Amino acid sequence: MSFTSVSAKLGKVQSSTKSIAKEIYDAADKAGHAPWYMWGMGSSSEHATGRALDLMVRNEAAGDWIRNYIWKHRKRLRLQHVIWEQHITSTTTSPGVRRKMADRGSVTENHMDHVHVLFFAGSYRKPGDDDPKPKPGSKERKTVSQLADEVIRGLWGNGPERKRRLVAAGYNYNEVQDLVEARLNPKGGRKSIQQLADEVIAGKWGNGDQRRARLTKAGYNHKAVQHEVNRLLSRR
Repeated sequence: MSFTSVSAKLGKVQSSTKSIAKEIYDAADKAGHAPWYMWGMGSSSEHATGRALDLMVRNEAAGDWIRNYIWKHRKRLRLQHVIWEQHITSTTTSPGVRRKMADRGSVTENHMDHVHVLFFAGSYRKPGDDDPKPKPGSKERKTVSQLADEVIRGLWGNGPERKRRLVAAGYNYNEVQDLVEARLNPKGGRKSIQQLADEVIAGKWGNGDQRRARLTKAGYNHKAVQHEVNRLLSRR
C-alpha cells in the first residue's frame, strides 16, 4: 500500500506530524515493516493535539522495528513518549526506562497491535539532522569510547594532567576514566595502571621485550603501563 492509502485517516494533524508519519512509513517500508494503517486526529487528549500518531502493524516484528526507529531518532523527532505492547518509554518521565502500563482490557487499548507516539510541538527536521552540526571553527565532539582509546594511547597525559585536560575540553572525566579502567581491567579485581607502573619500576616485570610480553600475556596494555612509568620517573 502507498503512503497516501495508509495515511488517509490522519486528519488535520500538524504539518510536522504528517512529515514524521511520512518519514516513518518510508523507512519502515524500505525495511519491510511498513504500517498498514495510521490514525492521527481524534477525541482523546493526545490525539486532539495533532501531535500524536497510531501506527497499526501486522506483526510484532513491524511494531518492534517502528518503535525502535522512533526511539533512535527521538531527539530530532521531538519525541515525548512512545507506547508499544503495553509499555511506555518517555523522554521526560523516567527517561529511557521502558515501563509497563496497566491492563486496559483489549489488544488495541493495550497497544499490542499498534505503536502510539506523541511528539512535542516544533518544526520537522529531516533525516540527517539528528546531531547538531559543529559551529564554524569548532572541533567535532568525540565519544567517550574515542576518548578512552586516546587515553590508553597516552594522548591525554596521566593523573591530574589528564583530568585537567579532559575537563578543560568539556568532557566528563569520570565517564572516560571508568571506561578506560573497564577496558584495561575487563575481568575485575585486576591491578591498576599505577600499581603496575610501580611494579615495573621495582623490576618485577623485567625489561624491554620481556616486560612487554609478560604484561600482554597477563592481559594488560603495556603501552599504558609504560606511559605511567615514564610519568613517574620524570617526577623523580
